[in-house]
Amino acid sequence: MGGVDRADALLAAVGAPDALVLSHHAERGWEHVAGRGAGTPGAGGAPLDLHDESGADHLAARALRTGGVVRVLAASPTHVVGGYRAATAAVVALGSDAVVVLGAPRRSEDLLAADDQVLRRAARLVLADLHERRTVVVLPGGSTGALDGQVVDELRALHAVQELTGALRRPPAEAVERVARVLLDALGCQVAGVWVDGGPATVVRHPVQLDVQLDGQLDGPAGGAQLADDAAVLGAARAALAGPSPAVAPLGAPLRPVDGAVAALVLPLGGPDHPAGPAGGVLAVRCGTSAQPFSPLRRRIATQLVQTAGTVLAVVLAREKVEQQLSDTRLQLGRDALTDVGSRHRWDSELAAAQGLVDAGVPVAVALLDLDDLKHVNDTYGHAAGDELLRTCGAALRACLRGSSDVVARVGGDEFAVLVPRVGDVEALAARLRAGVEQARTPGGLPLRVSVGAARAEPGRTVARAVTEADAAMYEDKRRRRALRTSAGERPGRA
Repeated sequence: MGGVDRADALLAAVGAPDALVLSHHAERGWEHVAGRGAGTPGAGGAPLDLHDESGADHLAARALRTGGVVRVLAASPTHVVGGYRAATAAVVALGSDAVVVLGAPRRSEDLLAADDQVLRRAARLVLADLHERRTVVVLPGGSTGALDGQVVDELRALHAVQELTGALRRPPAEAVERVARVLLDALGCQVAGVWVDGGPATVVRHPVQLDVQLDGQLDGPAGGAQLADDAAVLGAARAALAGPSPAVAPLGAPLRPVDGAVAALVLPLGGPDHPAGPAGGVLAVRCGTSAQPFSPLRRRIATQLVQTAGTVLAVVLAREKVEQQLSDTRLQLGRDALTDVGSRHRWDSELAAAQGLVDAGVPVAVALLDLDDLKHVNDTYGHAAGDELLRTCGAALRACLRGSSDVVARVGGDEFAVLVPRVGDVEALAARLRAGVEQARTPGGLPLRVSVGAARAEPGRTVARAVTEADAAMYEDKRRRRALRTSAGERPGRA
C-alpha cells in the first residue's frame, strides 16, 4: 500500500473523507464506536437516539427501517447524526445492529455518483478495515483505546448470522452462493468457497466493482485473481478436509503462500462436532500484500458461522428433498404408470379447471374413447399383449394433442378421455383421435380399434354435462360399429 491506509483509500474512492460506525448494544443502545476523519469518535460520547423523529438523527432510523441507503446533500454542512455534520453523506444500514455513515464536508461528486450497491460494499469494507487497523473506539465508560476486535467482530458475526438465515428459502445452489458471500464479508477474506458433497459448490471473490473505482490503489481481489480456477481451489480445499487432521493439514496448490494465499481456513459443514450439518466444507482465503492471518477470535467466529451455515444448508437440502418427494407424489397421482398418460386423479382435477375456462367464455371439448377387444387380446395373447395395446393407445393419443393445454388420461381399464379447449368441430376432433389410434400398431403387430364420443361445453353449460353427452355418444358409436362388424361376418371378440 506504500503508506496509504486501506480505509483511507476506500473512503477516497467513493469521495468520502469521513466515516462513522454506529453499533447497537443491548443495554446501552446506539453508540458511535469507530470512525475516520471527522467521524472519529470522541471520548465520553453520549448514546445516540436514532429514532427521535424530531431531529436529523432520523436519517439513520430511516436507513434501518428501509434497509436502503439514505443520502444527504446540502449547500453547507448540516447535522447528520450525533455531533457529525456534512454537506454530502450516505447513511448505510448493515443489518439491524450497525450503521455506517460516509460523508464529506463539501459537495462530493463521487459520493453522489456512487450507486447504492457500491456504497453498501464500501460500508462493509470500511467497517472491516477499521477493525483490522485497530482504529480508535469509544469503550464502555467513556474511555478510549485501540479497537481490540470484540465490538466489531461481534457486530459482524451477528449481522452475518442474520444474512445466513436469508438463505433458508432459497434453492440449494443459491443458498450455497449466499453462504459463501456472507462468509466472504464476515471473515474479511478475498476468496470464499462452499461445497456440499454430491451437491452444489461455489467459489466467490471480493467484489470487483468497488476496486475498479479505487484505480489500482488497493490489493482488492488481486490476490484472488492470482489463485487458480474454481475447480482447483475447491479441489485443494476438499483434499485438505479429507485428510486425517484437516485443522493442521497444509494446503496444496493453489492455496499455498507461494500462490498468494497469506492465510486460509478450511472447515467442515458437518461432522462429529456438528452432526446437524451436511457433508461438505467451507474455505476462506486471505491474499494480497496487505492481508493478515486470521486471529484466534476470527477463527472462533468462523467456526460458529460455519456451524450456522451448516444448519441452514441442512434445512435447505431437507426442504428440497421433501419438495421433490411431494412433486414425485403429485406426479405419480397425476400419471398412469402403465400408459404414461394422465391418471383418473388428474382427469378429475382437469375437469374442475376446465369449468373455470368455460365460465370465462372459452368452449371446451371432451372426447371419451373405449379401446375395443382388450379382453379378447388378454385372453388370446396374454396380459402382456393387452398392456402393449393400452400403451400403444396412450402413445397414439398423446401424439394427437396440440400442446400443453390438451389433456389425455386413462380413466378406466380400457377407457381414455381427452380434454381440448377452443375446439369448434367436435366431430372432426373425434375423427382425428380415431384415425390417430387406428393407424397405430403394437410392437407385436396387433391393430387397435376404438369407439369414440365427443361433446362440447359452451359458455353457460357445464363440463360435467359434456362428459355425459360424450359418454352416450361413445356407447352409441360402439353399438353402431359392433352392428356393422356383425353384418360383415366378423367373429365376436375380435370384431
